[in-house]
Amino acid sequence: MDYGEKDMNGYREAVQEARELAHSHLNGLLSTLSAEMAGWPFGSVAPYVLDYAGDALLLLSDLAQHSHNLKRDDRMSLLVWDDSGADIQQGGRVTLLGRACVVEGDAAMRTRYRRYVPKADDYFRIHDFRFYRLQVERVRYIGGFGNIHWIRGEDYRYSGDATALWDAEESAVQHMNQDHVEALSLYCRSAGVEDPAPRLLGIDPEGFDMEAAGRRLRLRFSAPVHDAASLRAEFTRTVRTLREGAAGNL
Repeated sequence: MDYGEKDMNGYREAVQEARELAHSHLNGLLSTLSAEMAGWPFGSVAPYVLDYAGDALLLLSDLAQHSHNLKRDDRMSLLVWDDSGADIQQGGRVTLLGRACVVEGDAAMRTRYRRYVPKADDYFRIHDFRFYRLQVERVRYIGGFGNIHWIRGEDYRYSGDATALWDAEESAVQHMNQDHVEALSLYCRSAGVEDPAPRLLGIDPEGFDMEAAGRRLRLRFSAPVHDAASLRAEFTRTVRTLREGAAGNL
């Protein structure tokens, strides 16, 4: 595709849809280049969590074959697909392509990952696990018939400054899960999911992720948030709107 035509053929919508699809899942198909059979693709499955930019964070064992592969060649891809329908080929899918780098000493990232993947506590007790970041360079997005795009990494990755939000995320998540479960349930209901006790997993500038009714639920903000104040205002405004809508339907 001609990247100069970014406003044509739904490109901007595809960028947003690709990020939303990647946010909505926990596991993906990780592909690396085999160190044992040079040049051959090697597939494995792995949980992942997106960071604020949309890059994928993966907790991988040094003993795993994909880690051996990445030491030889840092190129990798992660395929995520919508598995809610009967025909997998009719659902959306996104492939993130980029290079892997080891991430060390980021306590906030570690805390965020543990919220999304509680079983990671078992892995942290084993010393041969470490974080890798898939730094996205290109994206292949298929959203349905005629909605097929190659996306530039710089268009896919969220580039706004969210340092203040990153600092506030942990306390905001704890506060919502402890004191505002009813509001979280209201969010779920607005998305057609019933769960009296959903769990907020994480917040980023464009939206937030919840665990509800045994699945991952992604909800978008009406506008990007960048700090605790704008986050609080967005949650308050949306909950008020949802409550007014619910009251009007009585």
